[in-house]
Amino acid sequence: MRHFLILLLSVTFFSCSEAHQKLTDSCALPRFANDKDVDCGYLEVPENRNDPDSRTIQLAYLVLKATDQQAKQDPIVYLQGGPGGATLPMANFFANSRLRRDRDFILMDQRGTGSSHALCSDLGDKLLAVLAQDLSPEEELAALQKAAAACKATLQADGVDQAGYTTIQNAQDLDDLRKALGYEKWNLFGGSYGSRLALAYMRDFPEHTRTSVLSGMFPPQTNLYENFISNLKQSLFRVFETCEADGYCNKRYPDLKATYFEVLEELKTNPVTFRWQGEPFVLNAQDFLLFTQQMLYTRNTYQQIPAYVMAVKNKDQRGILNGVQPLAGRARLINIAMNWSFNAHDELTFSGDADMKANLEANAEMKPGPAFFMSDPAILEKWHAHRAPAYVNEPVVSDIPSLIANGAFDPITPPANALETMKTLKNSFYVEFPWEGHTVFGGCYFNMVSNFLDDPATEPDSDCARRKVRINWN
Repeated sequence: MRHFLILLLSVTFFSCSEAHQKLTDSCALPRFANDKDVDCGYLEVPENRNDPDSRTIQLAYLVLKATDQQAKQDPIVYLQGGPGGATLPMANFFANSRLRRDRDFILMDQRGTGSSHALCSDLGDKLLAVLAQDLSPEEELAALQKAAAACKATLQADGVDQAGYTTIQNAQDLDDLRKALGYEKWNLFGGSYGSRLALAYMRDFPEHTRTSVLSGMFPPQTNLYENFISNLKQSLFRVFETCEADGYCNKRYPDLKATYFEVLEELKTNPVTFRWQGEPFVLNAQDFLLFTQQMLYTRNTYQQIPAYVMAVKNKDQRGILNGVQPLAGRARLINIAMNWSFNAHDELTFSGDADMKANLEANAEMKPGPAFFMSDPAILEKWHAHRAPAYVNEPVVSDIPSLIANGAFDPITPPANALETMKTLKNSFYVEFPWEGHTVFGGCYFNMVSNFLDDPATEPDSDCARRKVRINWN
């Protein structure tokens, strides 16, 4: 505990200096530059607050000002997931949101992402190029390690201090932005990794947090690699069970579970080649598992899984393409270098390659495991040597009013994470969306968020979340 208090004192020393609250008058999004209802620019912060001689970097931010003239003084700050996801591309989505009606809505590209000193922005395309080849898991790991080494060499040549790219410093960036913009308190709104960042902010800056609205829970005590395969399997099997219980789906795709594993087994020795963006792409077993995992993130894509399985079985080129799109979109939105940086710091002290392999052995039908993710912890070991102190892995204890939501189909941050988080958030409400995946965004959710922000002491009506929805099995 003494170490923690010393750390907070040092953070206060660095964060209060005037230079670290400097805003520029340039804007990362030109379309908003002359909009009187938008404030945009860059926040200048130290790259590594633990180094008094650190250089500074600029973080791009955007304030969508409240549309109501009687705006409340506590804004909403959106915390993107990933980790490594760019935030400013969400500006168009939130520009017309009802959440902006009576509160300013703030977005900032997190350090190392988007327009905020992005690192190795081409890694996503390099990942896709590796996946397109027919590599064994061992060969794939070697290819990804080669790409990681090339990126790391570039970072070193550019003078990047990898020690600065942590969730702790990410949270400090947020508080520097709050101070620079002149807000006393604000409302945190984050999902996936954004929920972990929000919890870190609640831990380190509770006096400046009015409420938190969190979804796709990724609390600090969750060790990512211990249950990665189990979580994927649970979500995938939920799709199988839901299809079997649906008369139309079961008739069109009988024995879906058995068919899935037949296809998986066939791909181990007979991969399928198709064309993607004009180039050949060899779909093997680990790619099939990865594409399936990515399709589980939303209802719009998990409902396509039965058709996708049959497309692969029948070597239907057009149908196979549906499995690539969710991954390709995320690989280009998420900065892979920052994904590795945050996870190497936050996770490897507490779980790693041995845990991932043990979890795969415990779920042997999922072998060889999904591409990219199976290599993840081994890549992180060499990415950098900076590891989180023990307190980073501890549950966040707080009485800040919090609204927590999770989708039942979530393949990476299942509802169990949310229930675990609530044990130490003493003033929290929970709602589960039984038909959604990793994201719960929609009219029902945003209505609950709006009501909660207006009255954090009262549990919002969540009946709409439990209503049966029609799953459009293709």
